[in-house]
Amino acid sequence: MEADLLVTHGKLITMEGDEGLQWLAVKDGLIAAMGRGEDYLPLVGEGTRLIHAQGATVLPGIIDSHFHLVQTAMNEKSLDLSGCHSVEEVGALIQRQVEKRPNDGIFGVGLSNEFLKNGNYPKRQVLDALSNEVPIWINSNDYQVSMLNTYGMLYYKIPYRLEGIEYDEKGVATGIFRGKANAALRTGILDSYPNGKRMENISRLMNNLIRVGITTVNAMEGGYMYSDKDAHFIYEHMEEFPVELTLFYQSLNLDLVEEMQLRRVGGSFYIDGTIGARTAALTASYADAPEEMGSLIFSQGELDEFVASCYRHRLQLSLYAIGDRAIDSVLKAHQRALYYTGIGGLRHRIEHSCLVRPDQVERAAEMGLIFSMSPTYELYWGGPEGMYHRRLGEGYRRTNPLRSVIRGGAILCGGSDSDICDYNPFLGIHAAVNHPVEENRIDLMEALAMYTINGAYAIFREEELGSLAVGKQGDVLVLDRDLLQTDPESLREVTVAYTIKSGAVVYEGGDGPC
Repeated sequence: MEADLLVTHGKLITMEGDEGLQWLAVKDGLIAAMGRGEDYLPLVGEGTRLIHAQGATVLPGIIDSHFHLVQTAMNEKSLDLSGCHSVEEVGALIQRQVEKRPNDGIFGVGLSNEFLKNGNYPKRQVLDALSNEVPIWINSNDYQVSMLNTYGMLYYKIPYRLEGIEYDEKGVATGIFRGKANAALRTGILDSYPNGKRMENISRLMNNLIRVGITTVNAMEGGYMYSDKDAHFIYEHMEEFPVELTLFYQSLNLDLVEEMQLRRVGGSFYIDGTIGARTAALTASYADAPEEMGSLIFSQGELDEFVASCYRHRLQLSLYAIGDRAIDSVLKAHQRALYYTGIGGLRHRIEHSCLVRPDQVERAAEMGLIFSMSPTYELYWGGPEGMYHRRLGEGYRRTNPLRSVIRGGAILCGGSDSDICDYNPFLGIHAAVNHPVEENRIDLMEALAMYTINGAYAIFREEELGSLAVGKQGDVLVLDRDLLQTDPESLREVTVAYTIKSGAVVYEGGDGPC
């Protein structure tokens, strides 16, 4: 056999338990052979592409298990307000944008009231002072809040009959939108994006994904707070990109999902909200707001009925639940559905699960539920100085308890939740290994499993993806270093030298092995 591609002189982490392998060969898009030393020499032919790994780690391609693809692609060209610590800083960035493109609307993302000095989002009068000749639309970093200037309120046709619109003492809208009003506003605006712009921005994003080693993405698209047009766009074009896409359609319409021949439904199918907005449903009060415990979006009866319907349709279901009260609601619905239908093996998922308790992990593991979590949250909001501590007090020690999920016997996969967080998977791996709460940390191999073999299992692809083994798809990364000899505190600095998708080199870094 003449190999199409050979990666030699590497240190393979196969995720299959094989030790000491140093090379692999790819033929017709699949891994055809693996070995040690120079046993690969008979596989070298005139047409063989050789990559010398120079002792660096060779990994399976990364699977990002929770990614808002269209949202990320569209927002990469938006005005980034994540570094703003005052309304004045927000204003300076907007003013600069207005001066550069005076006729274009302003779309700002990433603003956090946690970082603003007075903790208050800018209202329409503040935004009007910056510009009232183009619409200004600002999103909070978790997309739970929208801010508009007066022009924007007129331009975007505000749904004034919905809950979540903030009014001043005179009964006039302040330009701050939350809850159902925010969701309807976002969906209306996102629906207006032309598909040509979707394609342009996603194509640009793909280059960045393969640069950081992502070869497969679980695309969470459509539904509440998003646009169904995004889901249908991904459905129609998913074969056209260098990164493999698995669509999670966030729709209540199961007949439509079946008509599209999708095997799964959900993703960011919201059961509650976020800790930052104090809308994540807790069993205890927030430390900084004792009168608040968050809220559930569905009654238990409504959730029970929907979950049971997914079982009967034999659809894998992925539900978003942050707080422990929301997770309780999800577990009750699954227990009821499993009891009444007797249908197992669907690998249902709970997304994020930031405040999952050990007893909940045990119940979930018994039912075969998978936890899809985002370790990078801890880099953004964890530790004694972070937002979790401000909202939860000492409860911050219970956020994203990765170790207890694994020790409790549940499957744990990892995603970035882009573009809420940076999509570089090595930030997630770093955060999992260096969780600010020591008892929640996991080891490097467990962290890698989250983004490889467990990610494959979570989409029924473990026979094809997620590890390096003969017969599996040739999704391979060559890193810039030996991962097992890397200081755990430096994992976030790891870069990719080569990304190989189905045997084809789709990214080649300038400073890596050659």
